[in-house]
Amino acid sequence: MKPARGSSRASTQGPKGAGRDGKRVQQKRLPHGERAQDKSRKKAPAEPRKVRGQEKWKPLDKSSIMFLDNLLSLSILFLAKCSQLPVPPQKHGNLMHVSQQFHRENQNVKHGNKKIDELQESSQAVVSQLEKLQVKMERLEHECKIMRNKLEEEELNAQKFIQLTEQAVLRLPALPLYPEDEPTLQEKIMRAAPDPKAVMKALQKRKVTGNAKVFLELAHKQMDHL
Repeated sequence: MKPARGSSRASTQGPKGAGRDGKRVQQKRLPHGERAQDKSRKKAPAEPRKVRGQEKWKPLDKSSIMFLDNLLSLSILFLAKCSQLPVPPQKHGNLMHVSQQFHRENQNVKHGNKKIDELQESSQAVVSQLEKLQVKMERLEHECKIMRNKLEEEELNAQKFIQLTEQAVLRLPALPLYPEDEPTLQEKIMRAAPDPKAVMKALQKRKVTGNAKVFLELAHKQMDHL
């Protein structure tokens, strides 16, 4: 029997959980390495984390409470109105199909964005190549312009040279006419020489013919420069 509240009388009821023989019930052993104090700490509820400046917080004002009340009322009315709207019957399979379709479309969008990025990179590479080709083309055009100017100068010089060659033509007087039966210069020299055979032998020597050949070559060169 339990003692009355506020009474100093001891309870007549024995210890709870005691057997008939009056033996004490053995306490349940805890796992190895675990203490009762640690177990009590684990079971203790975690204290709520205090936010900085929480002591300055104040209850919501009346206008905020009325706004939330109106918002909740409108949401309830909206749900009630939606529950009255007639809609076509839907199945679970249709919802799954919509979810799968959305997933596929999302994958397609990601794939399309990836393709767009790749196309942008390739277009940038093409633009850089075009810029390099443009620079090369401008350099080649400049070189062609220089070569064209040089060619025009060479053409002018060639025209001047042609004019000079035309002006430098030798205008020799006409040779006098001789009768056909008149002896040639060689025959005259042979007649004037006391020993024509000796003169022929002297002319046929290599040294004399070599000097004559050199003389003729020099004469031709001089004629070319005129």
